Amino acid sequence: MEENLNEEEREKLKLENEIRKIKLSLEKGAQFMNDPDAPELPPELENEFLNYIEQFDKMNEDTQTVIIYDKIGRPEFKKVTEIDDELMEYELDKLLDLLMEKSICVEAIYEVDDREFYRFITEELFLHETYDIFMMPGMITHFTYEEFHPNADEDIKRNAQDFVESYFNKENDYYKSTVSSTHTTWFEDFRNAYDDFKLNHFEILDFKHDEMTAVVNFEIDFLAILDERQTHQYKGKGRMSMMLKEYWLIDKVEFPEVR
Repeated sequence: MEENLNEEEREKLKLENEIRKIKLSLEKGAQFMNDPDAPELPPELENEFLNYIEQFDKMNEDTQTVIIYDKIGRPEFKKVTEIDDELMEYELDKLLDLLMEKSICVEAIYEVDDREFYRFITEELFLHETYDIFMMPGMITHFTYEEFHPNADEDIKRNAQDFVESYFNKENDYYKSTVSSTHTTWFEDFRNAYDDFKLNHFEILDFKHDEMTAVVNFEIDFLAILDERQTHQYKGKGRMSMMLKEYWLIDKVEFPEVR
């Protein structure tokens, strides 16, 4: 791709890229995320990226499925019931290394017992069907334990913690990814009403959830700084409501009243 384009050519290439992204979204379900805080990708580089996506898609249009165990060459392995406790960590590491050699990475987001993780890989993941696609050098197929065994309790607690740590840090906007897009205005208005915050304490007291909604009760103590002379203290119990979409998102937060 020619890098020394004039302004008119660059604008034309930008338009071409947008049209191709729309086409990929409609025909292939591709999703292109725009991060307003990230630097704009040069149109020449974005064009090369779109070329790669289209070429990759063509190579794998009629790809058949294959179970993971067949894909990695049906290696010999010990059954989980045959492994003594003192050798469990060793056998698990050996198995993970074998999978990585085949460009497959398996991880757990939350802590999982070694024996359970080994059982999951050999009894579930090995039988999981995946597309037998052409892998470009350096490409990795990634699986997590939680894809097969979702952990709603830990997801809810982590989302609440991530929200609080980011929300009260004016240099960090990660909280926006933890809240429902239908209520971002309230979160932004409250945050923008103050110059800064100081979080002194946050603790989840309890929570409950069903398949689609969750409620988290918490205790919090933070200072909301208006200016050098005026500070509001919010201290006491609060509440978060969450909803499950693709993942858990905070729908509403109730802070304690100002002291």
